[in-house]
Amino acid sequence: MNTIDCPLISVLIPYYNHNRYVVSTLNSVMEDTYPNKEIVIIDDGSTEMDSSNLLNWIENNKENIKIIYKKRENKGITKTLNELISLSSGQYIALIASDDYFINNTFAKRVEFLQKHPNKLMLVSDAIVVDDDDSILFNSAMFEQRGALKKRYLSDAGIKKEIIKRWSIVGPTSFIDRRLFDTVGFYDESLMIEDWDFYLRVVAKNLLIFFDEKVAAYRWHTTNLSRNKESEYNRDLCLCQTLQKNSKNFSFPYNFLVWKRSRKCFKRLNKTSY
Repeated sequence: MNTIDCPLISVLIPYYNHNRYVVSTLNSVMEDTYPNKEIVIIDDGSTEMDSSNLLNWIENNKENIKIIYKKRENKGITKTLNELISLSSGQYIALIASDDYFINNTFAKRVEFLQKHPNKLMLVSDAIVVDDDDSILFNSAMFEQRGALKKRYLSDAGIKKEIIKRWSIVGPTSFIDRRLFDTVGFYDESLMIEDWDFYLRVVAKNLLIFFDEKVAAYRWHTTNLSRNKESEYNRDLCLCQTLQKNSKNFSFPYNFLVWKRSRKCFKRLNKTSY
């Protein structure tokens, strides 16, 4: 891809208590050789006293890349994502948490892939899974860690079934044409878990495509596994509400699949003791 043909990519980073990891995130943006990009960061009310790694990196790199940085009180992930989108200017948007990082120099490839598929406005890819010390836990987040069926990601029908039945996509692998938000809207700020609802709206309109490369490292902390009973209940309730909300967006047979999973979800929620 020639420099003249490189539309702006906005890398959106919701930052929260990741001073230990954020330099790897930011360095990975710079290490990708795609020439036309900006970084937009919101510190969503971090409780860590120390954010020196983040602030020092911004100070040392502000002449090399456009950086928009904002620190404010905590508002949660959905409000933060929507605000990041509103602050950005890029035709394409790459989302990444402040503890993950990009790999394999794929920005240009992903732009070209979406341009070759003009009927699609979002792509997803795979990632490796790493621990707190960057040791690889899984070579594939989608197909090894989460057990997705790769063959389903090769067709619109398969993608719909897979996303309805099994959530296997990790955050730093999404890549979005900005026009998508005009078509499906922004993240639902009433939901605790934002990504599944957003993806269901995207696949209901056949706007998602799979790009078969590993584009990021997804960090899996031991704390990811621990939840108290209240947060577990709220998470499960959100999943049920997401299914119920999205059933109207699909035609048969996919609306039946959504309804069926929604019914099982509420039944399990009512029976479970939290």
